[in-house]
Amino acid sequence: MYKFRALFYLFLAFSLWTCDNDDDKDDTGGELTLNFRGLFDQNKLKMFNADYAYEDNMKLRLQLFQFYISDVALMKTDDPKGDSLQLIDVELVSFKNIQSDDAAQKGITFTLKNIPPGTYKGIKLGLGVSADLNAVGPSSYTPPHPLDDNYWSWAKGYVFTKVEGNADLDNSGKFATKITFHVGENEFFRKKVFLKDIVITDKGSSNLTLDVDLHRVLAQSSANYLDFRKVTQDHTVDKAIAKFIADNLGEALKVHQE
Repeated sequence: MYKFRALFYLFLAFSLWTCDNDDDKDDTGGELTLNFRGLFDQNKLKMFNADYAYEDNMKLRLQLFQFYISDVALMKTDDPKGDSLQLIDVELVSFKNIQSDDAAQKGITFTLKNIPPGTYKGIKLGLGVSADLNAVGPSSYTPPHPLDDNYWSWAKGYVFTKVEGNADLDNSGKFATKITFHVGENEFFRKKVFLKDIVITDKGSSNLTLDVDLHRVLAQSSANYLDFRKVTQDHTVDKAIAKFIADNLGEALKVHQE
């Protein structure tokens, strides 16, 4: 009986040691948290609960701002071929539930684990859904998945970027004009590279915060902006508008500077 107990506890100890070691194997490398924070000029971006000054004495109240990122990868410093380490195939950065200062400060985060330690020279990402993923419909994914929604069946592709809200065109305090701009299609996929040393340590955590200014998405300058008195909606029908938004999004996304 005592021998049986001894063998049992020995087996139990061995099982726990094996599990602990398995956990260690699954937890190799370090973590990187990607944090996206929305702005409107120097103001925190909030949906529904804030009004923002816009060009020509107009004002905006936002309801939705979201965009896809894909092919997110760390760029290796010591690789002569310029290879990179793939981190994310596709994710949706959506500010639709950001409705308070606290939520705006926290932003949208993605925590990436098991990254080989080292110093990487930067990060690159696609704005939109990469062509190979854009060719596959939402029925191929089980919710919740970034690509289980936001699909245009008529265009056979995803809506890369959405901006929705209401505009006050005459500074009356009445946000009566609905604005809706949706951008999709492969030609409006954009690539972005940020050259910045990113250090990953074994068992350590690193953070990279990216600010995206929605005002810069809608307005390139005081003389070149989406005039909501002339156009209030577009679903990638007007290619010039789609290109304007896609190009501006790339310029509006920047590494956060403390």
